[in-house]
Amino acid sequence: MSFLSCDLHVHSRFSSESGRWVLRSLKTPESFTPPELIYELTRKRGMDFVTITDINTIEGAMSIAHLPGTFVSEEVMTFLPGSRTSVHILLFNISPVQHDEISRTRDSFFDLMEYVDEQGIINSLAHPFYYPGTDLRSDEFITVAGRVGLLESLNGTRSSLENRSVVPIARAIRKDPSFSGFTGGSDDHCGRFMGLTYTSVEDAGNLNDYLEGVRAGEGIPRGEHGNAVRSAYSVYSIAYSFYRDRLTAKKVPAIATMAADRFFRPSLSSGEPTVWHKADLLFHQLMKKAKKSGESDFETIFADQLIEIGKDLNLRSGSPELEAEGIDERTFEILNMLSNRLFQHYSSLLVKRLADGRILDALEAFTALIPVILLNVPYPVSYLNSKKGREAVAEVASRVMPELCDSLVDPDRRVWFTDTIDDLNGVSRTIQRFSRLAMDSGREMAVIASQSRPLSFPGWVVNFPPIREFPVPDYHSKLLSIPPFLEVLRFVEEQGFGMMYISTPGPVGFTALGISRILGIPAAGIYHTDYPRHVNHIIQDGKMGEFAGTAAAWFYSNLDIVLVPSRFYMDDLEQMGIPRARMRLFPRGTDCSTFSPEWRSADFVRRFGGKENATRLLYAGRISREKDLDVLAKAYLKARQSLPDLELYMAGDGPYLGDLVNLLSGKGCHFLGELGGEQLSMAYASGDIFVFPSSTDTFGNSVLEAQASGLPAIVSDSGGPQEIIIPGETGLVFPSHDPDSLAGTIVSLATDRETLRRMGEKARNLAVSRTWERAFEDLWSITPVSD
Repeated sequence: MSFLSCDLHVHSRFSSESGRWVLRSLKTPESFTPPELIYELTRKRGMDFVTITDINTIEGAMSIAHLPGTFVSEEVMTFLPGSRTSVHILLFNISPVQHDEISRTRDSFFDLMEYVDEQGIINSLAHPFYYPGTDLRSDEFITVAGRVGLLESLNGTRSSLENRSVVPIARAIRKDPSFSGFTGGSDDHCGRFMGLTYTSVEDAGNLNDYLEGVRAGEGIPRGEHGNAVRSAYSVYSIAYSFYRDRLTAKKVPAIATMAADRFFRPSLSSGEPTVWHKADLLFHQLMKKAKKSGESDFETIFADQLIEIGKDLNLRSGSPELEAEGIDERTFEILNMLSNRLFQHYSSLLVKRLADGRILDALEAFTALIPVILLNVPYPVSYLNSKKGREAVAEVASRVMPELCDSLVDPDRRVWFTDTIDDLNGVSRTIQRFSRLAMDSGREMAVIASQSRPLSFPGWVVNFPPIREFPVPDYHSKLLSIPPFLEVLRFVEEQGFGMMYISTPGPVGFTALGISRILGIPAAGIYHTDYPRHVNHIIQDGKMGEFAGTAAAWFYSNLDIVLVPSRFYMDDLEQMGIPRARMRLFPRGTDCSTFSPEWRSADFVRRFGGKENATRLLYAGRISREKDLDVLAKAYLKARQSLPDLELYMAGDGPYLGDLVNLLSGKGCHFLGELGGEQLSMAYASGDIFVFPSSTDTFGNSVLEAQASGLPAIVSDSGGPQEIIIPGETGLVFPSHDPDSLAGTIVSLATDRETLRRMGEKARNLAVSRTWERAFEDLWSITPVSD
């Protein structure tokens, strides 16, 4: 069995009209590849025949037409009447006279196809689900796919999902399950991937046999699918060729330019470094050391990184094989590393200058981050193009082959993003619990975080080392991390998640939101924190609270679902402009064996110096001002005037601890510190009344844990905790920010032992029905909604 093969979709430097937005914005041509190089490389990679399919021109193909095994082809951009939607048709083995007539008729798709049929020209619909710069409606696609002779079912720049969808959809449109008119080609623009995707015909004796086999539907598409990383590499390669003269004008070391050339400019020779290259590198390193200034501009730092790449690529490895295999992957690694280093450098410079009070200099450092961001643009743009392809497949499939839609995405494969993951707070505990339940129930749910310290808890946890970490104001034990965006983006796309959860609107949360929009994955954001009131409490600045509210409203309005812990905050978010139809109650639960009256312990109380017959108030949570602990302190001291045996136990840590110690030490208040495991269970169960004065908590997991431990709870009438209890049955509600009212509520409950006992029992019974298992199942059943 023998085959003859040809890459039926290749571009040369004569393709001047670019369909890529990034290249159009740079005013660069579609390709810089010389036709002669196309001929040499494709033949070297085993192609029996060579053709070039430049857009609307045959100049490239004609320049090698005298060489053996070639034929003239063209990619024609034509338009549908009315909508003027562009469609790209590959035309094979044409003459200059036919090209002239094609140029005259290409303004209309139907006129073009009439001429093509009349002339018997072999034609194939290029990248069927990708329409550069425009969108093809599903009805238009059905018309086009039914009118052309062949379809390109293996394009070396498009994803496997797109390519593999062409055959079943084309057969459904044509109502012919045996239809076999398909072609394959690399669609190479940068000179690296030509000949890696191609069309073979079995038992063809010569070029004419090969072409007739393609026409008859005997072509077999073979080779590699594309992906976003490969598409982005092509953009970098073309942009580099366009930008190279400016880079060399910066007096960059020759070895740095050589490294970039090796990555971005294809050639037949490996271009090993000479003694002169090495001497030139040494000279530049000596000149760099002689410089006095410690700060460099973007291009100088960029060149320094290229030097390191050149040393690694050329001096250490000798003669690496980078002709095509893995070049896009290696480039991704290097550009990701390069952009991370640049971002780290300038963000550090920004923070340092702000700390020094050099505001104008800090602004300069901030603007220097813009080129770093632009350096990454080809990757998200390429992923956006992949998203458009998936959406096009889904739209057409819904019309002609609905059963295919189910295989395009798996809604039960999910990912959870969070800025806080192993801290002692309700958000972290909730994520950890759901992660374990996903694992135990066989659900696929990854938890993504970005921490410099190692993470360890049950489930599928993916930790991306951060580019930079910085402390949260007034919360110095908590670090916010800037994650490596490109690495996270690629991971999420490759895993094929069908839905994502976003716990926090920090750097990791904003990364998740961006990825959700780029990849088109439905995202559910969880409103864990009352940001406007929280910021107001910490900074004591109404303007900053207003800004936090605006930022939160923008963030959550860009999500498909907003999971809200309480109806109180649903009202808040609705006033911020977020549609109520997008909101769902965020289910929460508790572990009623970990938190149970059975953990009550007199020894635990004695260990902290408590009196055996005292009435014990308990607070558990972060010790900070935004929790309204100043209100609790005043109320406790006032209540103690009526009840001298009243004691207050505070479990937790935070920035307000020192103030409370000064205010309450020696007055029956016991500070337990941060507790976990059995110690926390005993702390809850050994109390009598749980007091949670916060007016800014969206839920208050500790209230539910206290209820499970058999404690009635006193909560404020502002925020989410009031919805956990049943007022008058499992707890009491007091007006927020009113210490006198809180004191009266404490006294009334502490002096009525029967009510205290009855409320505790009902609290326990209610909590038992709110298990984590039930909460997880309720969460999993929530799906995106439309406005």
